Amino acid sequence: MRAAWLIALKDLRLRLRDRSALMIGVVVPLALAFVFNAVFGGAFSGDSILTLGWVDEDGGQVADAFGQIVDAVAADGGIDFVSAADAAELEELIDDGDIGAGLVLPAGLSEAVEAGNPARIEVVAGVEAPTSSSVAESIALAFGTGVEDTQRAAAAVVASGTPDLVPAVIAAASRARPLLTFGTVESADRVLAPATFFSASMAVFFLFFMVQFGVTGLLDERREGTLTRLEAAPIPRWSILAGKAITSLVLGIFSMSVLALGTTLLIGADWGNPIPLFILFVFVTLAATSLIGVVGSVARTPEGAGNLTSALAVAMGMVGGTFFPVAGGSEWLERLALLTPHSWFLRAVGDLQAGEGLAGITDSLLALTAFTVGGLALGFVLSRVVRR
Repeated sequence: MRAAWLIALKDLRLRLRDRSALMIGVVVPLALAFVFNAVFGGAFSGDSILTLGWVDEDGGQVADAFGQIVDAVAADGGIDFVSAADAAELEELIDDGDIGAGLVLPAGLSEAVEAGNPARIEVVAGVEAPTSSSVAESIALAFGTGVEDTQRAAAAVVASGTPDLVPAVIAAASRARPLLTFGTVESADRVLAPATFFSASMAVFFLFFMVQFGVTGLLDERREGTLTRLEAAPIPRWSILAGKAITSLVLGIFSMSVLALGTTLLIGADWGNPIPLFILFVFVTLAATSLIGVVGSVARTPEGAGNLTSALAVAMGMVGGTFFPVAGGSEWLERLALLTPHSWFLRAVGDLQAGEGLAGITDSLLALTAFTVGGLALGFVLSRVVRR
């Protein structure tokens, strides 16, 4: 085993000397995590993603009911509302790009509704804000449907011969609680916060490029002729492979540990309990090293190994959800993601972020162990086939 550690130390010195490992394992993923969180973080968080305006030119009971809906939607998050004095000010806000669209409750709206006459809510939208326009139209349609139901109830009261009860019916309808409400559930805590998601996804994505140094180091030894000298040395042949594997493991665990610390301090990522997190780093690095070892069993040159590693890392990263969350998407994509260690790693980080300990990530650790064993078995078989 001493020979394996000496080989690993030699490779680690080489990688640290040319700074390639530092760039690929720390600098690039840290920079990308920072940029992605800054650019896309708001879209994945509970912060508002668009702002709408509204104008109350009516001042009646129906407009008051609409104001209550505006307050409720704004309180739930996702959409902010800006109140304008009149339609002209609303249009000015849209033209200036401060908001994408708005709703106008015209004068006489409540009077028309209470009389059972047709009424309308106007939607004003900018040509460059189709999403805001669609949201505003949906809000107007939903509110209009509720008003229409109230009108029908009032008409039924009039038909019953008690028209004096119409104002009471309208008032009761405006105070009625909705039949369907929305709220958070405990499972939502498992969803990674934007800063943590981008940090963890970049860490596991570049992990596959980081651990390839052990594989390419072995191929470099073969091309330069030093592998023959190592095989002729009085050391076990398995110690050569073990030394390269140790190189990959040390680089991978070091990279992920530095990224976890750096993203926690710089962008506020929450990785959870550090002890089970470090164990998770060990297991996912073992899985990545094993799978990249399959590349080393079929590649003949360092360049070929690098190309295969890139293809494998990008494909598994996309399927595993490192570029976008796959949870809540199509069912087949969620199942396909489970065939990658990336998905299990991100799932485990979500559990740790929610406060789970080592017992809470057992399933993910077992899955990563399966990837490790499967990669070792496949690499062994392919190496035998290639040699023949």
